[in-house]
This record gives sequence, C-alpha cells and structure tokens, in this order.
Amino acid sequence: MKKKLIIAVSVCLAAALLAAGCLYKLNGIYAIAARVRESIVDRIEYASMHRRTTDISGLEPLSDEPGAWYTQYHFISHSGGGIDGKLFTDSRQAWEQSYQNGNRVFDADLQFTSDGVLVLRHSWSDNLETGGVAIKDSTFQRSNDLGTMTFAAQQERLDYDTFMSEKIYGKYDPMSCEDMLRFMAGHEDLYVYCDAKNTRLDVFQQLVDTAGQLGLESVLSRVIVSVADFDLYGQIMDIYPFENAAMRQFPGAEQNYYELAAFCVENGVHAVTIGACYMDDEGARMLEQLGIHLYVAVVDYLSDMRAYRQAGATGAVSNWLYEPDWRYVS
Repeated sequence: MKKKLIIAVSVCLAAALLAAGCLYKLNGIYAIAARVRESIVDRIEYASMHRRTTDISGLEPLSDEPGAWYTQYHFISHSGGGIDGKLFTDSRQAWEQSYQNGNRVFDADLQFTSDGVLVLRHSWSDNLETGGVAIKDSTFQRSNDLGTMTFAAQQERLDYDTFMSEKIYGKYDPMSCEDMLRFMAGHEDLYVYCDAKNTRLDVFQQLVDTAGQLGLESVLSRVIVSVADFDLYGQIMDIYPFENAAMRQFPGAEQNYYELAAFCVENGVHAVTIGACYMDDEGARMLEQLGIHLYVAVVDYLSDMRAYRQAGATGAVSNWLYEPDWRYVS
C-alpha cells in the first residue's frame, strides 16, 4: 500500500513538473509573440507617420510672433503642477504654487460633472477625494509576459455640488471653469493650455459662454487650444476665434508628420506638444525646421530636459519644473 502511494505521489509530481515545463514554454511563446506583434505595430505606425502624403517642400517656416507665449515660456504646469508630492490635482493651491514658482502657462484638464458643469479634473478615474486612485471609467491596459490585456471599467462622475464640496486629498480646493477664468483675470500674464478631454466641442462652447456671462471674455485671448484633430480645430475656431493653439503628437493619437507640418504652417499654429518617445524622431526635426516650437510631455527632471533641449525642444509639460529652472537647461 505504501509503495503504491509513493508511486502515485511520484506520478503526480512528475505530471505537475511536466505541466509546469509546458506552461513555462507556452508562456515564453506568448512573450515572443507579444514582442513580435508590438514590433509589427510599431513599424506600421512609423510608416504611417512618415508617409509623404503632403508636399511640404514649398512651405515657408513660421516666424515667431512678438511677445507670443511660446517665445517667453518654457514650462507648462501639468494639471496645474504637482504639489506636496501629489499629481493631477488641478487644485487652486497647485495653481497658486506654480504661479508663485514662476510658471505662466498652465495645463487645465476640463471635464463635465454628471450634471453638465465644466470643472477642472484630470480624470474621473482618479479617486482624489479619498486620497487614492481608482479605475472607474473608460478602459485601462495591463501588460505582462502574456501580452497586453484591455479591461473595461465603469464610468462614475461626481455631480457639481459634490465635486466642489469635497477637498482633494482632504486639503486642496477643486476648481470649476468659472474659478479658472477668474484666476486668469487676476493673473494677467497667465495662459491656459486647455486639455479638453476627448476634445469635446461643448467644452469650448461652455468655456466661451461662461467667460461671456462673467464679463471675462478678454481672458480668452490667453487660452491655448490643444487639439489633435485637424477638422476639430476648425470647428473649435468656429465657436470662437481663439488666438493661440497647439497641436498634439502623442502615442495613440499620432499623426502623419507631413500633414501635421503643413497644417501648422498653413494655420499659423506655432506649437506642438509632443510625446517624449517621439523627440528622437526625424519628424520632430522636420517640425522644428519649419519654425514650430516643440513642448515635450511629460518631463520632470532637468537632466532629461537638457537632452530634449539639445534635440530641439522649446520646453515641456512638467509637474515639477518651473521657469527659473530653464537657466540650468539652456
């Protein structure tokens, strides 16, 4: 009996080891397949971004406009800038700190509450009221040796009264669109880079309407329209003739460099916010040679900023870098 038990245990152990070995090899196959798939996707993306769909040989480089924001300022405070080691707060205290530290261009994440009021919020997935981050909306991805998996998550937005009454991380004050416009009115050298999530036209419509209702339409001359879609740019300008704009060249929303260059020159768009992964790309050099200013997103270290500066960047979207830091870069 004892001998049979030993044999049975040995067989089970051998089967387990064999299964583990098979799983290991299978896992390795999946990992290799994932890398091959990623390489193919990258090659297709590169080809699409660099295809000569537009003739830019006759384009004259843009000339800087005197006193323009992109000639004066190098850092855009990401979500109002970091504060006390925390990111994405879009809070009044973050704005005040970034301004006091010398920044004059602020990235404002504009979102609608559940009852349709425009507020500053990086993502409704950020559970900032309780001091944590929880995935609640849209989709997110997780990568491992088996490849990349996409998970759906439930959307959950706060209503306006709840949003405005709950402190971010228990101590910072949230901001509405109205608060932002009043802040701009009180800081006459401040520009706002409007990151309208999903570039919804009604974001810009409510922005303009709110400014008109408050008698603050003059601050719209310091709004920088951020957009990654050529058609949407025209539709936004139909809502209001904004004086400043910046195109986006980010992973997941990448554009053909020739078309982007032509669009910027033909429409007088002097700035592009560009993903850091694209700064060593020949397409970035093309934009720079046409007089287009490149702001790298996101850069938080001076050593990185020096490298991007040498590669031709004008500045960066940053959580922690401020205008006085530029003297250590150039």
